[in-house]
Amino acid sequence: MTGRVVCAFLLVIMAAGVLIISNPTNQVVAGEPEKSAAQNLKIDLSKAVEVTLPQPKADLQPAAFKTSDGKAGWVVRIPGGRPIATPAYADGMLFVGGGYGSHTFYAFDAETGALRWKVNTSDDGPTAAVVEGGYVAFNTESCTIIVVDEKTGKTIWQEWLGDPLMSQPAIYKGRLFIAYPAGPRSPKSSVPGSHRLLSVDLATGTHIWEAAMSGDVISAPVIDGDRVYVTCFDGTSYAFAFSNGNVIWKKENAGTSAPVVANDQLVVSQKRKVGNKSYEGLVRSDARQGTQKDGELLTKKEAAYLENGKNGGVGLGASQAAALDSSVGFGSAPQSAQLGKASQNVGVSNVVGGWAYQGSRAAVSKGQMLNAQGKYLNSVAAADGKMAWQAEVVGAGPNNDQQVFSPPALGREYMYLSGTHGHLVSVRQRDGVPGFMYSLKQPMIFQPALVNGNVYVGTAQGTLICLKTASKDADGWYEWGGNAQHNKTF
Repeated sequence: MTGRVVCAFLLVIMAAGVLIISNPTNQVVAGEPEKSAAQNLKIDLSKAVEVTLPQPKADLQPAAFKTSDGKAGWVVRIPGGRPIATPAYADGMLFVGGGYGSHTFYAFDAETGALRWKVNTSDDGPTAAVVEGGYVAFNTESCTIIVVDEKTGKTIWQEWLGDPLMSQPAIYKGRLFIAYPAGPRSPKSSVPGSHRLLSVDLATGTHIWEAAMSGDVISAPVIDGDRVYVTCFDGTSYAFAFSNGNVIWKKENAGTSAPVVANDQLVVSQKRKVGNKSYEGLVRSDARQGTQKDGELLTKKEAAYLENGKNGGVGLGASQAAALDSSVGFGSAPQSAQLGKASQNVGVSNVVGGWAYQGSRAAVSKGQMLNAQGKYLNSVAAADGKMAWQAEVVGAGPNNDQQVFSPPALGREYMYLSGTHGHLVSVRQRDGVPGFMYSLKQPMIFQPALVNGNVYVGTAQGTLICLKTASKDADGWYEWGGNAQHNKTF
């Protein structure tokens, strides 16, 4: 084929406006064309490399695997086969709960998957953990905040707070922050609210302050400097003073995800109803004042997964969710969970759905706001809200009733996504070009962690997976939200 014919062929492809590129080594390919927001990018999951995960000989014993394109990894089967949250990493170890309904929390060697220690909890349902200063902190869904020693798993302190606890804690400057349902243990407050945000001393558990909120917190509190930010399941967002818990601002903004804060700008996904249809998109606000910058939703798309009964699109079917809740004693959600409000706002109507829900939360890198929203991946300029690129995810059954991917974990150049159809994917941040795509055949609910070139993710069936990418890019995202403040940005 002559050079002139080759050039003409390439021009025809570019004019079609559809570009599906898989780059399994995560390397930037020289000469790839830059793409604009107008181009119709698609990521075809039917092109993913099929990976048959091994069956370990026993629970908690790692089993190695290799992909057909040369990557290696290991899997660990955690007893119970329950949904596993994002692992947390520190000092060569991974910290992960045994899943919704489990009474066990584990530490594994991050490189080999070997068990380092495990501890039994008096209550069930460990959340994702946060780690800082040698302390590992996590909630149990039923009903306790627990802080253990990183090296040994020995309990430092624990406190029963209330039932259920559906969000994770956060840590900053020796303090731990956690949401819980208001009840007999809550101090009297003239401010109404079904839940409280509690600030305690990380080392001792000594209470520092409490503040009233209108509902449980989506995913986790988020900390940026002298502020603690939350979005509640009823859609209300708050900014609290780190020092004393005073409410700096409160906005009933139909928020559908935990916020992310960068350069004094807060980004949250929001829901809008138009007729009988729900739509979702990103909105920017001034983080100091709470003043909203965008009148219209950025990345606006129909969001049927937010309708009542859809459970927020987290990938748990109605029968599976009912069985999981029943296994921990919930024939129906307790009144303290206030899931009527959650169902109206994000479609979550059971406790396991609240425990697993993360929404279309954005991550911020190099001035880009990146998120996974329904069957789309979006990149929006943080400065002016203009779309940089958008990619539609096709193949393998994605539809408007589901969130195809959990919120992205960020490397330096790529974002890493795990999904409800069993796919683990990397996508280049600057233009939406896929790096690798694997079909692991096990649904994944929570975002992965990235450490030293390894991608760690838990599945809905109780498997902990390590994929060794051999790329330095997959590093620095050590727990849900990237760090113990749940607010890692680049």
